[in-house]
Amino acid sequence: MILDNLPSNHEEITAFLNHYKFPVAVCTTLFAICATMVVTPKVVAISKAKNLTASPNDRTSHKGIVPTLGGIGVFTGMILPINVTAILFANYSQLIDLLIFNALILALLLIGIFDDIMKLSAVRKLGYQLVVAAIYVLGANMHIDSFLGLFGTHDIPITYSIIFSVFVIVLLINAYNLVDGIDGLAGVLGVLISGYMSIVFYLTNHFFYSLVCLSLVGALIGFLVFNFSRHRKIFLGDTGSLIVGFLLALEVVTYLSLGARESQLIMFKNAPVIVLALVSYPLFDTLRVFFIRIINKRSPFSPDRNHIHHRLVDLGLKHKYATLIIGLYTIIITGLAILLRDLPINKAFFIILPAGIVLLLFPFILKVKSGKVKWVVPTL
Repeated sequence: MILDNLPSNHEEITAFLNHYKFPVAVCTTLFAICATMVVTPKVVAISKAKNLTASPNDRTSHKGIVPTLGGIGVFTGMILPINVTAILFANYSQLIDLLIFNALILALLLIGIFDDIMKLSAVRKLGYQLVVAAIYVLGANMHIDSFLGLFGTHDIPITYSIIFSVFVIVLLINAYNLVDGIDGLAGVLGVLISGYMSIVFYLTNHFFYSLVCLSLVGALIGFLVFNFSRHRKIFLGDTGSLIVGFLLALEVVTYLSLGARESQLIMFKNAPVIVLALVSYPLFDTLRVFFIRIINKRSPFSPDRNHIHHRLVDLGLKHKYATLIIGLYTIIITGLAILLRDLPINKAFFIILPAGIVLLLFPFILKVKSGKVKWVVPTL
């Protein structure tokens, strides 16, 4: 009798599962975690056998030889649940967008693998990112077309909207790549950003988008198990930072695009300010190091140890504690932005901006000398 009541076709299955969204969300996350944890040990073993590893140097913070292709496990962990859930929950338009996404994310994966093994120039990588971002924005017709009044700007003309959306995607990919400098940081920030987006999409009835975000959350949780491991440690590498940064950027663009259309919903109020708070650490750190490199007449893409997370490590913190501090900062500043979402958007922005800058520059007013922590004049 019970079996007679079970759904028998696609439409009935989807309707049935829509009554159990929370269990579906949990299962999607667990699927991503398991897939990543099954694939990653194999990547570690192959990387060590083929010597596809990173050795310590004067700008790194790790010890020993560590594999750098962790993005392969993350890719597997997120792409499988995304496509499985798409069969059940995506509409026709989302399925077309997913086909474009699959092709582009695979291209970025291959670019990242080639870069981790052979090393690409920064200019070539930037060129590939621009092409990928432009194809997605134009192909999926998903772009940021309103600032919701931030800086007095509301609707953005379509041409400028497309250009700006491509710029945002490329900026976030590179910002995320640059924070991948200590154990756990890129993974934890990815979990926080994608986790918040999954909640927003879940509560605003964009369930498939929520499952996409949860697929990334699960994949990164699975990756973090190995990233913090002593014996099977692996880094995200450009293989991972490119694909994760790309998906995070798409989540942000989708959030802002939906926010412009559904601004009356509380979860989309002051969306640009909340996004800026959510990604403020990678954005501020990237702009800061770019500025320092340019004034020192160096390429903005040249590597160094001037990042905020490196400063925390130099103050004597272990990687996991530096990551915890930056994660807590992200939660606090995003929570503040959410609390202020009923304020006019520009007023909220000019409260969040100085608060974020003060918190992010705090490590630079401290200096360890002779085993003691001293106050110093902060610098960029």
